[in-house]
Amino acid sequence: MTAINLLRSLRRSTLPGPVLGLFAVLGLFTVLIGLKGELHSFLSFRNLQVLVHEGTIPAVVALGMLLIIISGGIDLSVGSVMALVTVVTMRVYNAAFDETASVTVASLLAVPIGVLTGGLCGLANGLIITQLRLPPFVATLGMLGIVRGLAVWLAERQLITFRTGRPTWVDTLNQVHADATLFNPGFWSVMLLAGIVAIILHATVLGRYCYAIGSNEATARLCGVRVERTKVLLYTLAGLLTGWAGILLFAHGTSGDPSGAEGLELRVIAAVVIGGAGLGGGQGTVVGTLLGVLILEILGNGVSIFNVPIEVQHILIGVIIIANTALSSLARPR
Repeated sequence: MTAINLLRSLRRSTLPGPVLGLFAVLGLFTVLIGLKGELHSFLSFRNLQVLVHEGTIPAVVALGMLLIIISGGIDLSVGSVMALVTVVTMRVYNAAFDETASVTVASLLAVPIGVLTGGLCGLANGLIITQLRLPPFVATLGMLGIVRGLAVWLAERQLITFRTGRPTWVDTLNQVHADATLFNPGFWSVMLLAGIVAIILHATVLGRYCYAIGSNEATARLCGVRVERTKVLLYTLAGLLTGWAGILLFAHGTSGDPSGAEGLELRVIAAVVIGGAGLGGGQGTVVGTLLGVLILEILGNGVSIFNVPIEVQHILIGVIIIANTALSSLARPR
């Protein structure tokens, strides 16, 4: 088959780009790892549990990033926000435990405040973008530095750990090989949140406004959409999702780490783009985004078996982003 015929067949394909990309990556590593003689380990259920555990945090953040990208925006501050959430959560937990000596009370205070911290950062992003009329790239890039600085300041330039009274829910969320529930509780929280985000996008006025603003903001404004209010709400929702991801990071690392999640924003944006969302706005799905996260996790898991250097991993991710976006564009009806 010639290259031209191949491209034509891709255009007629009913499979979306993320599905094609998933099959391509999975097929490639199945062959390569099979030749190495470790296929059983790669395709085992325990390895699937590892993939799910590693992909839980970026999947939660990617759901929030999806809302923002569909509306035509972007958020570069998510990694820094997650680091701040871990620091705030640990600070609140230790302070509450010192006062009450109760793990339950300390947890009931620390977790909601941590999630709320993420929501407030998202609210700040939305207000800066809409009220100061700054491009989302500039606004969230500035927030990246501000929030990271706050995290370092609150942590006093060090890793904050449990002084005493470590709660059992931290170990539960950090569990990789869950026997009773098949996958760790963080995965099930991703499934719940994915369902909620899908309902928001496809069954609510907010979701229709989100797609409308990303497709053509000027037209949406002329049609009566309150663009500024909608953007603030979307960034706030995305911030709350990032806050929950920060709680998961807090549990995985069992600490408040002001340097945590560095570079995660690029990985999450890559997953959303691989999942079929356009950076120009107006398109994207929850299923595609989760597939994008899965593709990157399979890539990372596969190359780790071959001890591939980190720079090669970055190159492979870049190639996959370009190839998968091209496939998605070709597969989309004109």
